[in-house]
Amino acid sequence: MALNELMGSTEDRPGLVEAGRSIEMESFRIIDAEMGEHPFPEDQWQVVRRVIHTTGDFDYARQIRFHPRAVASGVAALTRGASIFADTRMIAVGLSPWRLQWYGNEVVVPALHPESRIRAEEQGVTRSVAAFRGVSDQLNGAFVAIGNAPTALLEVLRLIREDGVRPALVIGVPVGFVQAAESKDQLRRMTDQPAIAVLGRKGGSSVAVAILHALLELAGNVNQ
Repeated sequence: MALNELMGSTEDRPGLVEAGRSIEMESFRIIDAEMGEHPFPEDQWQVVRRVIHTTGDFDYARQIRFHPRAVASGVAALTRGASIFADTRMIAVGLSPWRLQWYGNEVVVPALHPESRIRAEEQGVTRSVAAFRGVSDQLNGAFVAIGNAPTALLEVLRLIREDGVRPALVIGVPVGFVQAAESKDQLRRMTDQPAIAVLGRKGGSSVAVAILHALLELAGNVNQ
């Protein structure tokens, strides 16, 4: 499929003007040319390429891991209007409002709720852990996007294992030096949960946003 068919026209993407779309598409063409052959199916490559575009770092092509059902499950959830539960305000701010409007996807940052701090102090856990613990009953069929807090990802994995919580997709890309690599490796090994992970220390909220934007673009083309 041609690049412009996958990306859609500017008429279908009201948030980008023609000049901006042209620059983005030229960037993608350069990435395609420099990357050359790769092992990714076309839908996964849309995700990887957008991460490279966001970070300027081709190393992500070697570190990203997809569950076999990750892209299909994520796109289907977005078209159903699934909510996105994020660990940071940066993810919520970084997501394009006009992309979220296509299917009415709401972005929720549980750690911003005042009760998350109270619960964290009472339970002796991080605010991120308390936040996701507090919304565990809302995660079934939803997105979970973790870009900063490994403890949040570890808590989500615990909820999946012990409480039977089943998100539609877990995006686990926390950046850092303490538990970041370990939490993402645990996610990669969870064979019954659709997930996208970036192994090692790299990641961050911008990477989570790039992955979500790629999935939103794929979802936006479903009915075209």
